Amino acid sequence: MQFDICCCTYNSAKWLEGFFAAMDKVEYPKKNLHFYFTDNQSQDDTVEKLKCYQKKYVDVFGDFQIIQSDINVGFGAASNRSARAGNSEFVFFYNVDTAIYPNAFEELEKAILKADKNVQAFEMRQFPYEHPKYYDPITLKTDWSSGAAMIISRKVFELTGGFDENIFMYCEDVDLSWRIRMEGYEIQYVPSAITQHFTADDISVMKPTQAAGQLIGEKILRLKFGDKTKINEWNEYYKIFEPHLQSSEQAKELFQKLLIKAESYQSVYRSFYEKRVKKSQFFANFEPSYTFQRTGAVYQNRLPNINPKISVIVRTCNRPQVLKLTLDCLCNQTYKNFKVIVVEDGEKPVSKDTVLLFAEKLEIEYIALNQKAGRCEAGNVGLFRADTQYVCFLDDDDYWFADFLEVNVCLIENNPECKLFCSASVEAKTRKQNEDGSKFVFEKKKNLEAKNLQKIHFFADNPVPIQAVVFDLELFKKYGGFDLSLDAFEDWELWVRYASKCEIASVNKALSIFRVPAEKAETIRRNAAMEPYRKKVYEKLEQYNAQFTAQEVRSLFWTPQNPTIDPERDFEQLLESANAIQNAKVWKCTKLPRAVFNGIAFAFFKTAQGLQQVFGPEFQQSKKEDYSFLQMFVMKTQASWFMKAINKFR
Repeated sequence: MQFDICCCTYNSAKWLEGFFAAMDKVEYPKKNLHFYFTDNQSQDDTVEKLKCYQKKYVDVFGDFQIIQSDINVGFGAASNRSARAGNSEFVFFYNVDTAIYPNAFEELEKAILKADKNVQAFEMRQFPYEHPKYYDPITLKTDWSSGAAMIISRKVFELTGGFDENIFMYCEDVDLSWRIRMEGYEIQYVPSAITQHFTADDISVMKPTQAAGQLIGEKILRLKFGDKTKINEWNEYYKIFEPHLQSSEQAKELFQKLLIKAESYQSVYRSFYEKRVKKSQFFANFEPSYTFQRTGAVYQNRLPNINPKISVIVRTCNRPQVLKLTLDCLCNQTYKNFKVIVVEDGEKPVSKDTVLLFAEKLEIEYIALNQKAGRCEAGNVGLFRADTQYVCFLDDDDYWFADFLEVNVCLIENNPECKLFCSASVEAKTRKQNEDGSKFVFEKKKNLEAKNLQKIHFFADNPVPIQAVVFDLELFKKYGGFDLSLDAFEDWELWVRYASKCEIASVNKALSIFRVPAEKAETIRRNAAMEPYRKKVYEKLEQYNAQFTAQEVRSLFWTPQNPTIDPERDFEQLLESANAIQNAKVWKCTKLPRAVFNGIAFAFFKTAQGLQQVFGPEFQQSKKEDYSFLQMFVMKTQASWFMKAINKFR
């Protein structure tokens, strides 16, 4: 398989030695790798160094071209020039401040050959900071790909025209990804293909020029893919980034220059939206970072130095189609030293054939209970069959992201004194699309963090779902398995029992996703059925003893905020308050001044903000299901001068 490696350089001399040292070590036919560098008028010796490497590798790699630009045309335009210089089947947009892993091209080739025909773009995994954007743990499909390590077929590159050259830097990869998907193609994440990306030490610090590029990229995205509401929201986005711009004259100058250029293409972009986007089936997701963000952006990823074998127990009951999806996600694990034990509950087991489908992909064992024994008994049978030091559960409707086992083994390596290991997770409100539950949509996702978990957190409530825990099998041998009298919260009781006897370690990275019903009636029914078991668990907790420090108690109970607030539980009350405000005569009387201040929001941010403090914000029907918006609307309206004045003199 041939790859055109297309790079943009700008004062990049310091990165080239590491870049080529890593390329030297790739376990792939080097003649299949072709390099195209477009230099954006570097002021250092980047071009001279590239010419030296060109001579050095003349007989090692395939083609090696250096294209020099007279001006700095930006990342997207330079990358396009590099891509157009080659003719390989796959175009690999790649940053030079990187070091590719030796097996990365092999893994890319395997993923490309295995992928569905409609998958025409691929993204590598970046270390140390993996982008926390969501991807499907079963199919590995993702909404967009980072331009730092993005591979697309040449036919799709030519079809889309590549990067939008009006986007100087930042967001050009999102734009290209969305246009790829508009053409009916999909993008796949390849977590087994890794590159080291030498980003800033503190990724939370934004450079002023980055703020300028990000703002303009965001504006162009909204002009091309957003309705009027999305375009208007850019002003709020600007307020967030403005302080970074003000800290640098260079950034302000760059911002103004790029803004003028972007606005000159506004009619072209709106025509694209009206004629292409609105008529297509594509929906642009503008939530933060253009898709759902998993907890764990600052976690520093690495490969473990130890290789313990892990038993994965999968409990199932007469739903082989659902089970298959969970086993599919296990095939995507980047850490391979594990075995799977499938335990099927029920008098008439039906999942053996499904398990056999995975016999060549996974080390897998199937156990049928041949009776309705319950989930606790199924779990205990799996624990009795496990013969590895570490064990974990993955129920048949839960999923792991590709690095679940990898990160947990690193956690084990870093915390040899611990025996219970926990991670953050994602709760997904799920609506079934067929009878057996194998087809569904996630209507809403929510992060459940696992930051600095202490023993006391387990005694207060259940801080982690069952699929987010790995533990030493010795705990089961010493302290037993699931309590057979529990038909819910059995995992919570088990974690408390174990946590009272051992040290625990946690990592605040979302490594798994579990399904809960999206239907309100089903949620109420489910919670009502589980509630008696919650009481039973609390009663049982009285038997367990653990020592807590004052600091641990303070972290959970002595904080100013109320940890028991649950947005979903309070949503109806908040919506009721918002409706009451809209029905109030006072709010209706201020409709005109609110409309006026919204109309001038583009030009006078501070004036608009001041008017909002006087009259309160406008209500946006499109956001009535958004808890954060409702909270903001109610708080700002109640705090507005006009509303407080009216209430005072009633």
